[in-house]
Parts: sequence; C-alpha cells; structure tokens
Amino acid sequence: MNREGEAPTMQITVTVSDEIVREAGVRGLPVIDFVESLIDKGLSVSSERPVLNSAIERIRALRSATSAAKR
Repeated sequence: MNREGEAPTMQITVTVSDEIVREAGVRGLPVIDFVESLIDKGLSVSSERPVLNSAIERIRALRSATSAAKR
C-alpha cells in the first residue's frame, strides 16, 4: 500500500502488433480492453502453474532488492 492507503499502481507502455489491433477490432473491443483481457488470462493461467508463480515471485524479489539498493 502507498502512503494514502491505496493499492500501488504502475503505468506501462505496450507496443502491440497490427494483428492484436485487428483482433480487437474483430471482437468489437478497444485495443486497451483487449490487451487487458489477454493479461488477465495470462495471470489466471499463471496462478495455476506453481513453477511460473515461483519465477514471477523471484523476479519481483530481485526487482525489489535492486530498487532498495539504488536508494
């Protein structure tokens, strides 16, 4: 949580292929909604795979350690 008690947020920039843009159009979705749905699907799949979860947690730990060392 941040100082105001809100959940932390992150802003990212994603470059998507023309294929993703076309697929979003075919589904009648804005590109951002379609990409978010792909991310959600990936997260739900990863939650079912302990090895992937372990790898993700390791990456997060390494990032935290690097961020703390830079301070």
